[in-house]
Amino acid sequence: MRFDKVLVGIEVTLKDEDLRQHLPCSAKVIGQSLAAIAIDYERDNNAGYFPAIEFFRDRNDVDPELIHSAEQVSWLVAKLAREIIQKRLRPIFSSVQFQSIQNTAFSLPRVRPRKADSEEKLSRHYAPDSVKIELLLSMMRKDSDTDDNRAEPYARKMMFRWLESEFESIEVTSSKRL
Repeated sequence: MRFDKVLVGIEVTLKDEDLRQHLPCSAKVIGQSLAAIAIDYERDNNAGYFPAIEFFRDRNDVDPELIHSAEQVSWLVAKLAREIIQKRLRPIFSSVQFQSIQNTAFSLPRVRPRKADSEEKLSRHYAPDSVKIELLLSMMRKDSDTDDNRAEPYARKMMFRWLESEFESIEVTSSKRL
């Protein structure tokens, strides 16, 4: 009997109907509002890029309540994602430890100005309904072969299988056996 540990990175998007149980409006509305502000900023300043949400925090032309709403929804999304993952993966793995949780809306957008679909992609990026999560998973195994590489693919497969129906989208971005 031995324990294997796998560090797994995932990106998940919560279902809109799950969020609407806790929010008066969709997170997509926040994303659209922030995207409109970012597009105006880029056009007026010819910046060549779209800034992260944090850039707009202390600007007089941006409603502070919009930024506050994005932060509150971000916090809720992280909390709900953590609860769902803990509930669904706890029966499969010996332990599930969260190493980091980061809302993707607060990172710098990978959207370039003046592209045909930049407004849509930017709205999706700024909607605070997606999080990147890094998990440390432990599993108990009966076999004694210590040099096999089955733990990592098994962890990826089981995570995807047990979480796929719980989220709008899930992507396993990285994994590494420790």
